[in-house]
Amino acid sequence: MLNTHTITTTLTSLLLLMSTGCSSGTATLQQGPDVEITKDGLVKVDNSQLALSYVRPDVDWAKYTKLYFETTKVTNDHPADYHAPRVDRKSDGPNATYDLPQASLDKMAVQFSQTVADVFNSEQPFELVTEKGPNTLIIETAVTDIRLSAPVETSRKSFNSMGKTYTQNSGSMVLLAVLKDAQTGEVLAKAADRAVGFDQWRQNTKVFNWGDVKTVYRHWVNDFKNALMNAAAAPKD
Repeated sequence: MLNTHTITTTLTSLLLLMSTGCSSGTATLQQGPDVEITKDGLVKVDNSQLALSYVRPDVDWAKYTKLYFETTKVTNDHPADYHAPRVDRKSDGPNATYDLPQASLDKMAVQFSQTVADVFNSEQPFELVTEKGPNTLIIETAVTDIRLSAPVETSRKSFNSMGKTYTQNSGSMVLLAVLKDAQTGEVLAKAADRAVGFDQWRQNTKVFNWGDVKTVYRHWVNDFKNALMNAAAAPKD
């Protein structure tokens, strides 16, 4: 499973290379003399739905009909070069913080599992399983580098004084994913993606921010589902 060390290592090797913006065109493995290959033999995917994706060539994705999702890790971890926003103790209050409490992180982890169950329902060509076996993909995920656009609501001075805080969005967070063969443990793919909350000026509240979390999760999981379906349907050379 992904642990804190794995998350930090993956952030260092993948997240710093990420670029934002939507992809265009069909997702394809890079080819030619300038192809980007990781040390474990994964090839970069051009035009991926996620910001950064690497996949092992010649994988028979069609054989993976079962999905085993490890428990998602949600943390306040950041890359080493990240500088948190300065907290103005006078305007924000002495207890203001940009780090989510553990209860919120746990709630986000539970919601991710719920979103997976909602997206990969009985109408989809994949079966969610609780045991690792043949024809099964292991999916390890982590949500990290959470960058709030305002301090946690209950920590703000304005919250206790019935004031209001407005921001252009709720912030952003990063999804890290590793796909493995359940029987061999071989790493088949890695991905990283940063998603930004709803881009519109509005009051920054826990309710609105939680809505953004669920929306981002659904987009991520749907993109993953579509990528798996496309890979399984792709013609073999």
